[in-house]
Parts: sequence; structure tokens; C-alpha cells
Amino acid sequence: MNDNQILAADGPADAPLRSQRVLFHRLLVVEDDTSLRRLSTGVLVRSGYVVDAVEDGAAAWEALQADSYDLMITDNNMPNLTGIELLKKLYAARMALPFIMTSGQMPEEEFTQCPWLHPAATLLKPYSIVELLETVKEALSKEEINVDGHQRCMHLDRKDNQISPVDSPVEKPAGATRQRPTNPPRRILVVDDYSDTRQLSVDVLAGSGYEVEAVLDGAAGWEALQDTRYDLVITDNKMPRMTGIEMIEKLRSARMTLPVIMATGHLPMNEFARRPWLKPDAMLQRPFSNDDLLETVQKILHPDDNEDGREEALVPQPL
Repeated sequence: MNDNQILAADGPADAPLRSQRVLFHRLLVVEDDTSLRRLSTGVLVRSGYVVDAVEDGAAAWEALQADSYDLMITDNNMPNLTGIELLKKLYAARMALPFIMTSGQMPEEEFTQCPWLHPAATLLKPYSIVELLETVKEALSKEEINVDGHQRCMHLDRKDNQISPVDSPVEKPAGATRQRPTNPPRRILVVDDYSDTRQLSVDVLAGSGYEVEAVLDGAAGWEALQDTRYDLVITDNKMPRMTGIEMIEKLRSARMTLPVIMATGHLPMNEFARRPWLKPDAMLQRPFSNDDLLETVQKILHPDDNEDGREEALVPQPL
């Protein structure tokens, strides 16, 4: 394959390499096209970056367990593990790593459904050497600049890319809450018909020490509740067979005092106003962060650990 068909330089190759030399930034290139992977790696190395390159998302995930990076440049359509699947694993593991998505067709639908996966920058193939270097420089600069507190402050632990707590006037940095439940682990049931968000919630909660089971709708959730004891239910609302509200209604009718968190894109506030006894113990409107989820679970399951405690749970009312 002709390299100029992949990265067609806009000018003499040496010019951008000299002008954009940056030392000591460590990059991970994830690309299944051998020629493009080698070409991108060579360009970045000659520009002063320290670069590791792997052939797919699965190999990248292994590399990320062994080392730390300042930036990842990843394709999307790859064997074993796609770029999007790799990003979901990173997010579930709370690994804070900025990334550039390079692809012939961007997964815009995935970015819309899961806005927390949106990249620092994108490069549509074919792109030039100059575009690659400028995009890398811009992505790295975004992570290093904090202008009047308007950009979230995040500090990466060089050992494992985990976010360390940093004071920020805007919001708590992701990963600031790390408290794990006491033994024995609390058991949580996740009810969500969208497989990606269901699995993400499972991964985040299990990674924090909770025992988690997941089902795909309210009907399956109600069946699980008949067979197993749980300490908490986290449920979507709009689902086939039985909605979240319908499942909560069954819980209240059965006088089950199990706390419920409703996590959904459209909270049914009108329904809660009409029938307040169905209002859950807590609500999360999507999109929400890993820490939003963990902090809400913490407040419900471990109220004694919270400075202000939590409000008294709603008492079920007769239907």
C-alpha cells in the first residue's frame, strides 16, 4: 500500500516534524492496518514522542494494564476488540486517558448514546502527517491547560492511569470517590434493557466491591426479586414487558422495603407527582458519571458514612 494514500503530507515531511517536536509525552497507537500503524509510529517518534503501537483493542487493553500513557490514538473497526469497546472498558475501569479516534467513519451514534466516550479529537481517514501532529499537540494541550477553573482538573497517577483527587472549583474530578463497601459485599440488581449501559454499570459497581447481577427489563427484574435477596435495585424506566415504574409499583404493592435508584434519560416526574409513593429513593438522569453512580449508591447503602446522611425513605402507600 502506498503510504501517501494513507497520510498524504501537505508539505515537506521534515518541516512539521521539526516544528512540532515534543519530548517525553508517551503515546499508544492502536491500529490494525500494519502500514498505517508503522507510518504513524514513525512520524510520531521522529517528532519526539515516546510511542508504543499495537494491532487491536485487546492488545491495547493489555498494554494499558502494564504501562501508562499521556494519549491514545485508536482506530475503531478492529478485530478482537473495537475502539469503542476498548473505550468502554477504560471508562468502566475509571482509567482517565485522553484519546484521538481515527477512522474512515466515526461512530457518531455511539458518541451520542454514550457522550462520556466522546474523544478529545477525531481524525477522519485519510489524513495528513501535518493533521496528525497538530491533532496530537492539540489533544495533549487540552489536558494540560486549566483556564480559570473552566476545565476539569485531572491528574493521572503515572503507575496505572487512575485519576487522583485534585481540587477543582467546577466539579469533583472523576475518580475522587473511591470508598468501597464493607464486608460482606452489598448485593445490587441492575435492570436495564440497553446492553452497553447495563454492562457499564455492572463493571463500575463490581469494580468497587459490590456483588452485582443484571437483567434486561422490569419483568426479569421482578422475577429475580422473587428468588434472591438484594440490598438495592438500580433500574431504567422505559423497557419492554415491564417498565421501571411498573416494577416499583409491584415492589410497593408487595410491601418490599428494598431501596430503588431510577437511572434513566427521561425521569417520569409527572408520574411521581401523581403517585408520590412510587418515587424512588434516588434518581440519576443520563448521562451521569461513574462517580455520580457510586456516590448515589454510597448514600443509599451507607448513610452513616455520609456527613449529612440521607432523607428518610418514602413510606409505601396503599394503591
